[in-house]
Amino acid sequence: MDPHAPAPPTDAPAEGGAHAEADRPRETQLLTTGEMARLSNSTLRTVRFYEEEGILRPARRTDGGHRLFERTELDRLMLVTDMRMAGLSLDDIKAILDVKKTASSGSAAAQQATKVLAARIDELKEKLAVLNRLRDDLEETTKIVEPCMRCEDDRGFPTACETCTVMTSHPVLPRSVRVLWSINPCNHDPARKVAAPPGGAEGEKESP
Repeated sequence: MDPHAPAPPTDAPAEGGAHAEADRPRETQLLTTGEMARLSNSTLRTVRFYEEEGILRPARRTDGGHRLFERTELDRLMLVTDMRMAGLSLDDIKAILDVKKTASSGSAAAQQATKVLAARIDELKEKLAVLNRLRDDLEETTKIVEPCMRCEDDRGFPTACETCTVMTSHPVLPRSVRVLWSINPCNHDPARKVAAPPGGAEGEKESP
């Protein structure tokens, strides 16, 4: 062993795994508010907010008034953060967290939890479908408009973008391209443009 190698951090488990963890002083197993925020990729304000709402429960306070949390509260914080990111309201989250506490028996708790979670799963499936559709649309839009970063057509931009080959080379444009570039899908249709009478103005006398 290199005698000059730095010693491991005092809060990291030493060799020996679970036994070493169990031998650590009780105080060092608790997490400060800052550690809760850092380990969950949250902010101090978020941790304090959930504590004020009764969702996070500090184990105790230090003599200086700093809150200390059991490590199980870190899992609780990360679950709550994920549910909030998924769009669940604070009241919905509290109802889920309180399922076991408000039930009269294990059977009742399991039935209630299954009912509540099944409803949330259905909601998440719907949201996933929307998010996947939006992701695909935006990814395709990013690819299509990438050549526009080299656009120097001052006469065509911004009113005649739908006649640009960047757009007309795609038979079907993603919705976000049509909206952001103000392109009428009917006027964009390459087949309808080809059908215009020779010598006529583009977009005029198109077949129905």
